[in-house]
Amino acid sequence: MDLLAVKDAALSYLKPVSREIMRWFRADFQVEKKADQSPVTIADKRAEEMLRKKISRDFPGFGIIGEEFGNENASAEWAWTIDPIDGTRSFVRGLPLFATLLSLLHKGEPALGIASLPALGETVWAVKGRGTFCGGRRLKVSSHEDLAGATVATADLYCFAEKKCMRLFNALNREAALVRTYPDAFGHLMAARGAVDVMVDPWAYVWDFAPCKILVEEAGGLFANFTGDKGSVSEGTAIVGNPRLVKKVRQIFREKKNAAR
Repeated sequence: MDLLAVKDAALSYLKPVSREIMRWFRADFQVEKKADQSPVTIADKRAEEMLRKKISRDFPGFGIIGEEFGNENASAEWAWTIDPIDGTRSFVRGLPLFATLLSLLHKGEPALGIASLPALGETVWAVKGRGTFCGGRRLKVSSHEDLAGATVATADLYCFAEKKCMRLFNALNREAALVRTYPDAFGHLMAARGAVDVMVDPWAYVWDFAPCKILVEEAGGLFANFTGDKGSVSEGTAIVGNPRLVKKVRQIFREKKNAAR
């Protein structure tokens, strides 16, 4: 399969999708609550509907794993993941740090990933073995060597509290030079471009993590779960960015977990 051609097709899908999303940004619309109490809007739904229609037309037989409308043939050898608006809470409040996320999985592992930030006018893509790019610029993770002096991005505080990871959050605030809450894909993208040294995310789903994994790996970084050695996109936790600091954060998590026993 020509993954670069597939990437070009996916980028073409995102242009009208971004226009549709921006039609609703900072406009009046109804915010609904899903079963897990997270918000969803007409923009989320329309964006995913548009993407599913184009993918089904051009890639028959491929699976689709979508946040808003569920799965179709999810166990297929090739499967797309769709998060139409990653950061719906930001979108609802008129904050521009939301993204549309797409990835193509091959046997469960991302072979292609795209993150489009419509309100910022940026799109980042990665293809396995080809690097990570924003426009014509190739992205690289940072080369900082120590957590002291590092800039760390994290998910929201409530995520650490909900997943019982407050010891890790507090340790990061003690040891790093600067900790910033850059939730959702935005923090992962900042790690892929080296703007922050590492992103720590205790709670997300396959449609969130699959594109972020290949984006950071193709930028020379590491994607790891809090525990284990697989770096699974479906395990639910992620530490991404500069490989040295990803390993350091995992070490801190293990130490804090063991101390709590």
